Amino acid sequence: MKCAYSTNIGAKRKINQDACLAAEITNNGTEYYVFAAADGLGGHRSGEVASQMAVDFIKDFLPEVNDYSDPVEMDRFVNDINSEIVRASIHDPELSGMATTLTLCILGDGKLDIIQIGDSRAYRINKKGISRLTKDHSLVQMLIDEGRLSPEDAARHPQKNVITRALGTDSMVSIDLYEYEVKSGDTFLVCTDGLYNMVPEEEIYSIVSENAPESAVKQLINLANENGGSDNITVMVFNSEGDAADDQ
Repeated sequence: MKCAYSTNIGAKRKINQDACLAAEITNNGTEYYVFAAADGLGGHRSGEVASQMAVDFIKDFLPEVNDYSDPVEMDRFVNDINSEIVRASIHDPELSGMATTLTLCILGDGKLDIIQIGDSRAYRINKKGISRLTKDHSLVQMLIDEGRLSPEDAARHPQKNVITRALGTDSMVSIDLYEYEVKSGDTFLVCTDGLYNMVPEEEIYSIVSENAPESAVKQLINLANENGGSDNITVMVFNSEGDAADDQ
């Protein structure tokens, strides 16, 4: 495994409400690599609390899940995270209204399982190009699905940051569970919207495909900030080649 990851406050924000996790775990005799990006929502310090709670819960309890491809098990696991965030929000007035997106990738046994809630994203990058592996839970994505908005117009829509699903907003949350076969030459990228709103996908593809993960992460964050850096930026790049993990 070779990976690199970093989270950056951006050029405009006063606090970084993103959180990320890269970890190696063993479950039922199989090694898995876990990558998660969470984009916190809410005023004061609550957004960063929600996102950190999500990645901490994954780190502590994901090894106890039996089957990462089982929708019932993964739904239960994610709703346990949701309950922890909701409970903390109720008990502490300063945390009221906090929530977070979550894109959780679990790589192992020749496949990649992805849990998706909100509008952080996962991509596959290889010789064929760049393909998005997740679907945003957002207002503009809903309008695209209904045929009322084009993807090009969605990128410029004034409400493009409005999400329709997050951890912490309701007593229960529905998850999207994806499973992909991992092929030789695949590189994966997980990011929050602070990257893809600032850097077009074709530029993301060029940087990731032409650089080692650690260099790609640095270049993507620098470019997002150069292009405005209007939000926190989290970028994680990984593939199954090599054996080094770098935290930038």
